[in-house]
Amino acid sequence: MSGKKCILIFFISLHMTLYDSTDAIVNKTCSSSKQTLTCNYVPEEIPDGVLNVNIKNFVLEALFKLQNELFRSNTWKNVKSLNFDDRLGDTDNYVLIRNMTFINLQKLKYLRMFCLSNFQIEPDAFKGLDNIKQLEFSGCIRLNLDTLMKSLNGSDKVPNLEQLSLSEIHMLRYGINIDRTVSRCLAGKPLKRLDLSRTHISSFNPSVSTDLNHLTAVNLSRAIVDKITDHSKSLFPALNGLDVDLSYSKIIGFYIPVGFKTLANLNLPLSAKNMPWLAVFISSVRSLNVSAFNDGREVFLYNIKVWANDNIKSKYTKEFISKQNKIKRIDIRIDCNNIDISSVELFDLSENGMEYIHPSFIACLSGLKHLDLSANNLNAMQMEDSVLFGQLLNRSKQLQYINLASNMLGDVPVDFFKGSRSLVTINLSENRLTQVHFELHHLKYLSFIDLSKNAIKILDSITMEQLDALKIDLEPNIVDTETKKMASIGGYTYGNRHVRVSGNPFSCGTCETLSSIRWLVSAHITEPVPDQLTCKDERGKNIALNDAVAAVQEICERVMKIVVPTITSVVVIFIIVGIVLLVYFRRKRTKQQQKRNNIIELLRHDEEYFALFLSFCDEDVEFVTENVIRPLNEGLQQLVGTDRNLVCLGDSEFRLGQYVHNESLRCIELSTVFLCVVSDSYCNSRYCVEEFDQATQRHKPVILMMKGDVDIDLMTPTMQHLFRNQVRMLWEENNGEYMLKTSWENVCESILAIATR
Repeated sequence: MSGKKCILIFFISLHMTLYDSTDAIVNKTCSSSKQTLTCNYVPEEIPDGVLNVNIKNFVLEALFKLQNELFRSNTWKNVKSLNFDDRLGDTDNYVLIRNMTFINLQKLKYLRMFCLSNFQIEPDAFKGLDNIKQLEFSGCIRLNLDTLMKSLNGSDKVPNLEQLSLSEIHMLRYGINIDRTVSRCLAGKPLKRLDLSRTHISSFNPSVSTDLNHLTAVNLSRAIVDKITDHSKSLFPALNGLDVDLSYSKIIGFYIPVGFKTLANLNLPLSAKNMPWLAVFISSVRSLNVSAFNDGREVFLYNIKVWANDNIKSKYTKEFISKQNKIKRIDIRIDCNNIDISSVELFDLSENGMEYIHPSFIACLSGLKHLDLSANNLNAMQMEDSVLFGQLLNRSKQLQYINLASNMLGDVPVDFFKGSRSLVTINLSENRLTQVHFELHHLKYLSFIDLSKNAIKILDSITMEQLDALKIDLEPNIVDTETKKMASIGGYTYGNRHVRVSGNPFSCGTCETLSSIRWLVSAHITEPVPDQLTCKDERGKNIALNDAVAAVQEICERVMKIVVPTITSVVVIFIIVGIVLLVYFRRKRTKQQQKRNNIIELLRHDEEYFALFLSFCDEDVEFVTENVIRPLNEGLQQLVGTDRNLVCLGDSEFRLGQYVHNESLRCIELSTVFLCVVSDSYCNSRYCVEEFDQATQRHKPVILMMKGDVDIDLMTPTMQHLFRNQVRMLWEENNGEYMLKTSWENVCESILAIATR
């Protein structure tokens, strides 16, 4: 007798010995909900009407056997879904599926096994499951693939299987081999979807597709593939219209190698004859997801020219997704004359932090309907070359969905959407738009535009005119079913036009905002509805938009009541102006001195307040530490007459566990002056710019300290205004040493002076 049979007999004997005591100790329970029954054991009888059975934590003995005696009752015959889920299993337990176990489950269509225990399957375990459509072994980390394949091999075993999930299978042992041995076991079955995600594949032979000729989707996401054999076959050469998910996977020799960062000044001719992998890709793959496929390095592609020596035409390729690959720049210029990739309808390059993409890279995708460029930094491209940025969508005539959210865009070119007349959805949320000056009137099919979480305070006449174009009736429906589906996912119904404006800092504190508020209230296309929107009134408080019209009208009437008496009083004012000015300036000097004394007194005795808030970016920490903090703090201490710290630094004053945004606001409020160390890095830091905006929005006195030469084009408009109109502190660099072009005494005096304005 072989050693394996001896071991098996030992465990069976142990099981029979301990069975009664285990059965007595464990409390067997079941609960039902509608058509689903959930138990911690295999019940003998199934209640009427139950179609789905879940068996959880079912391994009650050292050796648990699944055999047909457990399902011999006729009440099991109507069960369509059977789920075994044992998350408490370990190396001490064994699960054995005996031959013909499920022979009585004639209507079963879905079988799932999640088991952490050791797993054994007899060769004929799945005989009789003629109606099974989906078989799942995800999470069976101790299940041997060879054992499983033997149990599936044969035309009399799960002959109608369409989906097979092997995610995380055999993960605690050596890697699995996906080769012709595996595919031949599955041959003849109408298998459409194969899930190999989160697996470790020692070797992968693409020619398995020769046997799996019904396959439409392969999931290799988060998988590790050590070796691909038979490279000439590429991936799944025998299939057409295949969905391939390689997101977060690592295929040795195919992912972007370590060290690769910049590729520049290349001429790249393409040829289907000399590049068989290219021919296979464009003729077989329907959907490809290569998100997070590189090793984490930033990728820059400069001045690369691509053309085709022979005709290259995609037949089935519909979707290409490449998210989170840190592709910073795509300066690829493609000659589309012999390249036809018009079949591609969805192109996703979101979440790459991308700063540049050449328009010709998109132009060849003439059939593109869905383009996602969100969570990038295309504002950098607009600043670098506004003309090319304006041409980005010029040839996307069939584009129906464009996502440009979270790109830090301050504006969009007037004719940016001129070439995309089929647009149904435009997403510009979470940018820095202050107005809508880009043309919309030609977009006859536009149903939804998302302008939420931008910087719109007041709608000017041009913005209202552009958005008024959306009030006209929609043209007859020409968009496809997929676009309607996207519309419903986005929260709106195709055929009704909407503009999402929530999250914008609308203002209703002056008479000039009246027309803007009236439009928002009466437009009937804004989302959410006006009674859910707010604006800031003249006191800086948020009020409902519906109440804002009356409030602003009252402001306007108040202004008119003041104007007439004011004109009448002008003559009298001129007579006494000399006396008033004399008294005014004298009192002003007195108030300034008193305010200075009050501030000094406050700084001496109240340790919660600071003379200034010092804002700088991480790249300038060394410079600020060595050159700024100590002399600045000592100078202020000498003027105020105290030895406590008067300079507020976020790193030392922020309270642990609090939101950074709230702590930043708190510290700025507790400081009399806001001083920022301006450098190129500071201007490029989103967090630093946000701190600067917080200070200016709260009308805090701001002093600019310029670290060397700073590119003014990197500054925000407000920062540029202060740079051009106010005296600033200058540091001059000489042989690596920084010299302040004024005295610290003058700096500290100026800080107290500006605080008393």
